[in-house]
Amino acid sequence: MKLLVTGGLGFIGSNFIIKSLSNHPDYEIINLDKMGIGANPENLKQLENRNRYLYIRGDISDFKLVQEAIKGVEVVINFAAETHVDRSISNPNPFIESNYIGTFNLLEAERKMDRKIRHIQISTDEVYGDITRGSFSLKPIICTRQVHTQLQRQQRTSYAMPTQ
Repeated sequence: MKLLVTGGLGFIGSNFIIKSLSNHPDYEIINLDKMGIGANPENLKQLENRNRYLYIRGDISDFKLVQEAIKGVEVVINFAAETHVDRSISNPNPFIESNYIGTFNLLEAERKMDRKIRHIQISTDEVYGDITRGSFSLKPIICTRQVHTQLQRQQRTSYAMPTQ
């Protein structure tokens, strides 16, 4: 099975890749990661030159790159996301580009394929925000995380795409 993992140089994504390749000898993994603030190439140094693993340095907000990377893939697992609430407050633009536009690009590229691609959206508690006085507070990171989750749900219902 061929998987596209986005954000695979982060802590969670890299551990997913290592475990998947160890436990599933039939898996081939393409790791598309822009090497942002949460990325650590040392996490996957052990996989360099392995025939079932390919790293592509790139951003999911680049639609043409996403279209190329997705060719032949059966499953997309999206770990890619901007993180850290304080950064989202001081500069929300990267969060909109990655968490919203990037997720939309993945889903749109999947939808335009001539076959169904399973999409798995990885998210965090940041989708819900902080609880202050009985309700959730909204910050830019929370809004962009909610949008990427809603985009995934919209694709599932509007286009019958196999997303989770």
